[in-house]
Amino acid sequence: MSDEETILPEMGFAALFSAEERKNLGNFGEFISCNDGDTLIEEGKNQNSLFLIVFGTFHVQTATLGRPVLLGNLRAGDSVGEVNIFDSGNASASVVSKSLSQVWKIDRVRLEQYLEAHPQEAARLLVSVATQLSKRLRKTNAKVAMAREAMLDSF
Repeated sequence: MSDEETILPEMGFAALFSAEERKNLGNFGEFISCNDGDTLIEEGKNQNSLFLIVFGTFHVQTATLGRPVLLGNLRAGDSVGEVNIFDSGNASASVVSKSLSQVWKIDRVRLEQYLEAHPQEAARLLVSVATQLSKRLRKTNAKVAMAREAMLDSF
């Protein structure tokens, strides 16, 4: 394998891809190493990239109430940045590394280049990312419903 070739790990949104398909996708992004405490995504800042966590752990947190509030944890195989890759804007939360970690990153421009170069593979990638987003939305809806019920029960 040449220095220019990158093979994504067989996990997350690339889990159903062949080695050749993961190599094709991998060549459109880059690997980034993070140390404990590094901020991968900063709340309120423009964010237009999709990330796949290769190894390590991350906290998703918000400071909208003036102090950090943990929203969730991410680990190997999880992805983050799906919303802003499709609807660019400012990040709604920060993503902070909690260990030595590595992620694979693709920005919107490179994703569009991948879509043009490998349309069939890209269609499967987009379905996989949409499936992950849908699962997250279902979990969030359940949490909101439970929180709402708890609030109503407290009155």
